[in-house]
Amino acid sequence: MKKLLFAIAAVAALVSCQSLKEEWQPVFTFGENAPSEMKIWTEPELSQYGYSGIITSIKEMKDQYNKKTSYEKKKTSGHTILDNVWIKGQVVSDDKSGNLYREIYIQDATGGIDLKLGKSSLYSDYKLGQWIYVKCTDLCIGAYNGMPQLGLEPDNTTTNEYETSYIDSQAVINSHVFRGEYGTPVSPRVVSEAEVQSSLSAGFAGDLWGVLVTVKGLTYGNEIFALVYPHGILGHKKENPYNRVFLSDKGTWGINTWGMSKAKYVEYIQSGNFDTAEVGSGATRYGNILTKPIDYKSQMGNEVITAFGPDAYISYKDMMIKYATANYVSHYFKMGSTDIQVRTSGYAKFADQELDSRIIGGSPVDITGILTIYDGSAQMSLITAPDDADNPSVKIN
Repeated sequence: MKKLLFAIAAVAALVSCQSLKEEWQPVFTFGENAPSEMKIWTEPELSQYGYSGIITSIKEMKDQYNKKTSYEKKKTSGHTILDNVWIKGQVVSDDKSGNLYREIYIQDATGGIDLKLGKSSLYSDYKLGQWIYVKCTDLCIGAYNGMPQLGLEPDNTTTNEYETSYIDSQAVINSHVFRGEYGTPVSPRVVSEAEVQSSLSAGFAGDLWGVLVTVKGLTYGNEIFALVYPHGILGHKKENPYNRVFLSDKGTWGINTWGMSKAKYVEYIQSGNFDTAEVGSGATRYGNILTKPIDYKSQMGNEVITAFGPDAYISYKDMMIKYATANYVSHYFKMGSTDIQVRTSGYAKFADQELDSRIIGGSPVDITGILTIYDGSAQMSLITAPDDADNPSVKIN
């Protein structure tokens, strides 16, 4: 069966290469009444796909991540589920605002999971509160920097940073993900600092990851985190520190919007906000963005300089403008002594919306979104705009 899955998915191989970029891409939305060919399934109908009537909780399914065989450890850090395992959860996210990319989150009473469905406009087919059945057989449970994800086994374009790949093929989605009855949208779970800390301590096994939550009484930390790539063609991974610029540890770098569209990103660059930002990561640095790759030939070597081509002779700042794209921003908020990062895609419809001056001034806020873990830290992804008329994700107290 697994071979069949990859045969079906082979057509999507080129698409999955694109999916490995760390930054989000545009979410194409087609309106509330977009046609859908996906039917509503009843449990008896699912028997043709092997459903026996037994539902495994999301928590129990995630527990299989720690049951890897030695063979699977050599192949991938994720765990391919070979048994006839089915989970059922309600949809708690949509991509209508553009702040989620090719994924939905479902949750049951035991926790949530990120389904890497590899499609845009998912809100047209998977409605908030709708029950979803997932046949997990031959799917892979893995983590990205600690966050539980369910997708396919990593393909040959995937680096070790990705323990799963997107389910790009509609045929594979149709044989593993089934829409059930409509339910009442899930109310966000109000969580305390102690609960967040408990999940952080549990890492991958934390019960809050992938769950719709409200965190109350947050205050702005006047600090952001963003990772941008000066060159648009060179690799974006950790093994390419010469193509990474971190915006962190120095306040907000003049960024007062939730994210950065391409136009806003260029505006920030041209304003000089990032001029002192350094190229590199960790202890490997190549000066600030006003310098040129050729200035560091002795550090980078001829091979790297060749990779830059003519761009080796222009400043990183000019390179950033030349290859500008939309970029995410993570704004730090404080929940007592705990950091909560609110991460916004540069392709979100509200990316260029400025943070309310009261937030920047220290007014406490209640924020609602999907809670995730990233490299040992708590993150939130907003589903609706901060000031959405019907369901604001950020409420100023």
